[in-house]
Amino acid sequence: MLGPVVVRLLDAPRAFGLAWNLGGAGASTQLELARMAFGGAPGYLALGKTMLRLLGLFDPVLRELVEMNYLVTDPLIVDDSALQQLLGSVAKTPYSEDVRQSLAAAG
Repeated sequence: MLGPVVVRLLDAPRAFGLAWNLGGAGASTQLELARMAFGGAPGYLALGKTMLRLLGLFDPVLRELVEMNYLVTDPLIVDDSALQQLLGSVAKTPYSEDVRQSLAAAG
């Protein structure tokens, strides 16, 4: 629930001029989120960095994915302990509800 957190940050003078992380409602993987969205195991093709580099010669989007590859190969855990220390408890929507609302909004 990002909106209420932003409003609370705006009301906290100590928050100004600093960057804040808001972690999710637990640890998850992209595959788990895709399974929630597709209602089962989605079809996918995994490309390594070498193949992304090769395809990136022809497609600038794939070229950029080489640089961002660590986001899908290494765990990325967002630490929001500083935010919670400033604001106290922060409500977080479960991923299943996030996916449901996103799909409903997309039509």
